[in-house]
Amino acid sequence: MKKWWLLHIVLLFCFIASSQNPASPPWDNTIYKNWTGEFQLVQIKSHVDSVLQKAWFYSSTKTTRQPLIVSLHTWSGDYNQEDPLAKEVLLRDWNYIHPDFRGPNNNPMACGSELVIADIEDAILYAVKRGNVDTNNVHIIGVSGGGYAALLAYMKLTYPVKSFNAWASISDLTSWYWESKGRNAKYATDIELVAMSEEKMNWTELYNRSPINLPAPAQRKKATLNLYTGIHDGYTGSVPITHSVLFYNKIAAALFPGKEEHLISDSTIVSLLAKRKNPDADTLQKLCTRIIHLQKQLSGLSFTLFEGGHEMLVPSALVLPPVDGNKNLENLNILTIGDSNGSFEYGWPQQMVKLLPYSTIINKSISGNTIGFDNLDKPELNTLRNVQQYLDDAYNKISAGAELDFIFLGIGTNDAKVVFKDRQKEVVANMNTLVQQIKNHVVAHHKKMPVICIISPPPMDEQKIDKMKYGGGDLRLQKNNRPFSKIASTNQVYFLNTYDRLKEKFGIKTIDGIHLNEKTQFELATYILSFINSIQQK
Repeated sequence: MKKWWLLHIVLLFCFIASSQNPASPPWDNTIYKNWTGEFQLVQIKSHVDSVLQKAWFYSSTKTTRQPLIVSLHTWSGDYNQEDPLAKEVLLRDWNYIHPDFRGPNNNPMACGSELVIADIEDAILYAVKRGNVDTNNVHIIGVSGGGYAALLAYMKLTYPVKSFNAWASISDLTSWYWESKGRNAKYATDIELVAMSEEKMNWTELYNRSPINLPAPAQRKKATLNLYTGIHDGYTGSVPITHSVLFYNKIAAALFPGKEEHLISDSTIVSLLAKRKNPDADTLQKLCTRIIHLQKQLSGLSFTLFEGGHEMLVPSALVLPPVDGNKNLENLNILTIGDSNGSFEYGWPQQMVKLLPYSTIINKSISGNTIGFDNLDKPELNTLRNVQQYLDDAYNKISAGAELDFIFLGIGTNDAKVVFKDRQKEVVANMNTLVQQIKNHVVAHHKKMPVICIISPPPMDEQKIDKMKYGGGDLRLQKNNRPFSKIASTNQVYFLNTYDRLKEKFGIKTIDGIHLNEKTQFELATYILSFINSIQQK
């Protein structure tokens, strides 16, 4: 039998020694509330006590049924708490609901009560009835107190949810009470408001509200539980990693009885607590650029301990669950070379970072970049002049001995400017030279040849563009795309015609006729991801 109590005592002493009264963690912030007009504020009648529970709701506008994301608020939050996942759901046009389930966990009606479970189930049924929901594709996601609720939902919910995703979650209220008490954290007072009467704590009540003490549900055999926690949580955050570790062990033992090799040993847990790192970890394995200290992946269950604290890794938290078939969870090294559309903080390379959470993406996109002109008389905006340095930098940023898997060239828009309109034959020649320089550099440095792909520049909206700079540019882009495709074929590289893919209703996809809005950048990155997956399947 695992000595859970001993592990928690060891951990408690570590935390008391390492911290004073901590500030409220960012993941329990209830101040910022920013819900855009796409979301609808709804009221859901409880089937248990008929009390109306509010929620923010979004129904997909797509013609086919889409996944439903059930995003759970944190310990001190409620339905109105700002949720960074909401924006990511809009980019994908999935269904979404952010329910209240009795608000902050500081009263007996909240904090894992039977009403909480009923409210979450009511919210799912509301969204399924009124949304455009694929009923086989419902996913629950929560962080901190939301992770606690996600674990409770895993143990008690009757609706056939496909995946439960808990970040920095609480699994044992009794242990967390003492851990919070020892650190003078406000959460101890919250728990007292839930289960203390006349200065006497009802320990049975805390026991029954703790996921770690509930029987493993038989109905979850077709579902997936994913647990994530940062190794410094409990030191720099409010929830010790033992809550996730021990809950993983409980479920692993239930799903795979007698398979001790699937469990995380007591000695490993104590070592992780004491060192706050895993010296034996494979430092090449990273999640969102964070080293993975320990990972367990079983059928229907996973545990990931990453370099970090009390947090959810947004926006990849929507990529990791088994939601979308167009995904890639491999460790790839990718170089992207682009112009302003690639340099924005929401540009297509940054969208690729979201969609490829285990990959390393080196982005060499610069506003004003061209294939082979000194745009604005600046040599640094000429890819031909700088591509050797781009490649050297990329190889230096990946692990020693590793290879680049893909190189994407998303340039050509600025080569179609008015100032270069009489030099368009050079544009085609420059692209051919650029591809050859890349291949020659790879061969000269005895590297494996990566998959090289030319991404056509997106369309221009001639009604919106600055005509002095770009007038007639859309026609020049169309003319260049044909020889670009031939260059790709001749040089045995690939060509993605994103121009044709984005052309329909392009006016609503661009900010100023040149630059793509965030949703279209995401669409472009999704298209590139589909290409990556198609190559890997060959």
